[in-house]
Amino acid sequence: MLSVTPGLPVSAHSVLDVVPQLPGQSAAAALRETAEVAQAADDLGYRRFWLGEQHGVRGVGSATPAVLAAVLAARTDRIRLGSGGVLLTTHQPLVVAEQFAALAAAYPSRIDLGVGQSDAVLPSTAAALGETAREAFPQRLDELCRFLRDALPGRAPVGDVRLSLAGLPPPVFVLADQPGAAAAAAVRGLPLVVAHHQAAATTAATVAAYQDQFKATAPTVKPYLAVTVAVVAADSDEDAIVRFAEYVRVKTRLASAAPRATAAELMDLLDPPLTGRERSKAERLLDDSGHIVGSRATVVSELGRLVAATGADEVMLVPLAFDGLVRSAILRTIAGGLTGTVRAVPRHAPPLIATA
Repeated sequence: MLSVTPGLPVSAHSVLDVVPQLPGQSAAAALRETAEVAQAADDLGYRRFWLGEQHGVRGVGSATPAVLAAVLAARTDRIRLGSGGVLLTTHQPLVVAEQFAALAAAYPSRIDLGVGQSDAVLPSTAAALGETAREAFPQRLDELCRFLRDALPGRAPVGDVRLSLAGLPPPVFVLADQPGAAAAAAVRGLPLVVAHHQAAATTAATVAAYQDQFKATAPTVKPYLAVTVAVVAADSDEDAIVRFAEYVRVKTRLASAAPRATAAELMDLLDPPLTGRERSKAERLLDDSGHIVGSRATVVSELGRLVAATGADEVMLVPLAFDGLVRSAILRTIAGGLTGTVRAVPRHAPPLIATA
C-alpha cells in the first residue's frame, strides 16, 4: 500500500456522504453509486468515508449509518467507515454501542463512531423516531462512552448491562455545529468534528469552545479537530460554478416540493432552467466559507485558508453532486492537489468477518 503525502498541513483528508438519491432512482442504484464513491475515496488515499444520518429528507438515503458502514466496509479494503454522525438524541446509547461494537469486531481498526444531536425534522418524523431534546445529548454521550469503555478486553463491566460482541471499541467523535456540543466533547477529551458546511457562522466560536475547555483524560489524549466543508471541483472555476448551480437547483426543488408529490411529478419539477431565486441562493452559498467551489487550484487554496483559520487536524469533504460519478470526479480532482501519491495496488475484497 502506498503512503499518502498531504499537500496541506493536516493529518488526513476524509469524506462525508449522505447517499444521494434522485426521484425515480432505485435504492439499489443509489447504494451502488455510493459504494463506487467509497471505493474511489479508498483508492485515492482518503482516510475516512462517513455517512451522515438524516431522516425524512428528499434526495438523502443515509438514515442508517451503521448498516451503510457495514455495506461499504465489505466493498472497500483500507478506508475507515463510520457515521457522521449517529443522532444520540434519537437512539438509545446501548443500541448504538452494540451496533458499532459489532462493526468494529467485523472490521478491526476500520470503524469510527461519530455522534451528534438531532437536526430539525418534521414533527411527525421526530415523533416516529422517539426523538428527545438536545439537552439530553451530554448524558447519552456519557452512557455511550461507558458502555464502550466497560467492554474493553479484561475490564469488568459496571452494572448488570453487558455489551454484546465486546472487543476493542471504535473511537468516538463528537459532531458539533455550536459551542455547547463542542464543550461536551472537550470536557470528555473526545475528538471533535465541526459541521462547518452547515453552520460556518458559528465555526469560530465552536472551535474556541473546544480548545478552551479541552481536558485530557489520559497522558496520551490530545485535542483533535476536524472540519467539514462542502466542495465542488472541476477543470475550471466556471465549470465548477455551473455544476454547483445545478446541484442547488435540484436540492432546492426537492426540498420545496409538495409532501405527497410522486416520483414522476418530482422528475418534472427538476427540469431546468435555473430560476432567479435559485441563482440568488447559489450566489449566497458561494460567499459562505462552508462551501468551496472551483478548479483544483482554487479548492486547494481555499482549503488551506480554512485549515489556517481553524487549526484543523483533518478536513472532511462533502462532495455536492447527486451523480456518483460526479462525486468521485470531485474527490479525484481535489486529491490531485492534496496528495503526492494514490494507490496503484489491485482491489481485493476483504473477508466479511475478521479472522483475528
